[in-house]
Amino acid sequence: MKKTKRIRLFLCLVLTIILNGACFPIGILAEDQTEQGPLTPVIVFSTDVVYTGNPQVLAAVNPAPDGPELDFERIEITYKGILSNGEAYPLSTIPPSESGTYMVFAAYRGDENYQKIDNQKEIKIKPIELKTSQFFTEKPITKIYDGNTSVPEVALKGLGNSGVVDADKNKVAFNYRTANFLFKDVKPATANLVILKEITIAGNKAKNYIIVDENQGTKPLSSIDISLVAGILPKPVEVFLVGQDKVYDGTPNLHDYKLTVNKTDLIRGEDLGAFGAENFYPYYGDVNTQQKDVGNYYVWATGGFYLSGINGTNSDNYTIYSQTIISKSKYAITPASVTVIPNYVSKIQGEADPALTYTVWQDDSGDGFVKGLYGNDVMYGALEREAGEAVGTYDVLLGSLNSSNYRIRLADNADKFEIIKKEDVVAVYGGNDYSNGGNSVVEKEEESPVPYMGIALLLLLLIAGAIFFGKNRLTKMD
Repeated sequence: MKKTKRIRLFLCLVLTIILNGACFPIGILAEDQTEQGPLTPVIVFSTDVVYTGNPQVLAAVNPAPDGPELDFERIEITYKGILSNGEAYPLSTIPPSESGTYMVFAAYRGDENYQKIDNQKEIKIKPIELKTSQFFTEKPITKIYDGNTSVPEVALKGLGNSGVVDADKNKVAFNYRTANFLFKDVKPATANLVILKEITIAGNKAKNYIIVDENQGTKPLSSIDISLVAGILPKPVEVFLVGQDKVYDGTPNLHDYKLTVNKTDLIRGEDLGAFGAENFYPYYGDVNTQQKDVGNYYVWATGGFYLSGINGTNSDNYTIYSQTIISKSKYAITPASVTVIPNYVSKIQGEADPALTYTVWQDDSGDGFVKGLYGNDVMYGALEREAGEAVGTYDVLLGSLNSSNYRIRLADNADKFEIIKKEDVVAVYGGNDYSNGGNSVVEKEEESPVPYMGIALLLLLLIAGAIFFGKNRLTKMD
């Protein structure tokens, strides 16, 4: 009996083990069916994208249409790849920002609503294409004419491209092998350009960019030639004004002058001349005041002159440094020579002296004399005569007559003043007076008596004769 009981216990144990073994997979399957829901999440990958300077999420796991939200913690997106600069991008959940080729892994671990799912795709972050037409400089490209096509380094300061993202402005630079103007002259036949040969990209972010020539449709190159609008400015040159002394002529004008160009301002092998135009009026004085009077002055000019090339020099390549020019030395305006000729003046003995008048003649460059002074000039002071009140003639002297702008010579002054005895006076005529326009003066001491008796007797004789001859004629007619 005891043996039978043991056998029964053993069989029960074996049956239990068998039942547990058979039922275990069913429990696991039931458990899996409980954790994996009926819906499938949707994995979306980006197409190839362009570098922006910021991290870029290249995949997304979205819920099924009209399905419940996904459990964010069960979403897994990772990246691994090779950057454009050749460096490896290790497996990371951080979205990449640099250009390169990446393998993107996206997965959902499943829950009671969604099934487990995973997928992967290769995606590129492509470099930004910088167009040749987008290049610029901090300031317009210019230089002062120097006779060649070279470009000073300072003229290309701030070389950049508008396609570079703001975050990389200080991390991207552009190098070039050579830079030259297309033309060397200030005013070429067509617009001037600067040609940059073999321009390349440098800097920490250089691999995120490539240069393309959109005008020629060429493939991206590691280096390329670009052209930028540029200009050459004329070279300033100093013009010297050379004057000379002149004789006073009533004006501040410098009549004889010479204009010269400072040779040290010119490019070697080139030559210029400076010439006055029709409206060029150099003058004596200072920058604000023209001086016509006798003295020593610098000579000045403002505008009215121009440059002209000599021996093939292009005058357009130069400009006058200043339109106001001044001589290096002073020049003299010297007094003009004039001759004063006294007019004949007389008086009756015992009377007061009349004014001593005169005529002024100015020298006329050896061709004779010209009457009068320049412009509105006048003489100051007066002539004098020899002292004396006796009847007779006297010489006229220069006296106090003067003018600061004239050198006065007295001529033909002998016996030009006369004192006449009262009873001998018939008429005395004064000469032309410079101060009153040359009016004549006639003086009479006394008038001759009119012969009234003689005139009356002559009239009576004429009347008697007329009567006599009239009667005689009538008698003959009868």
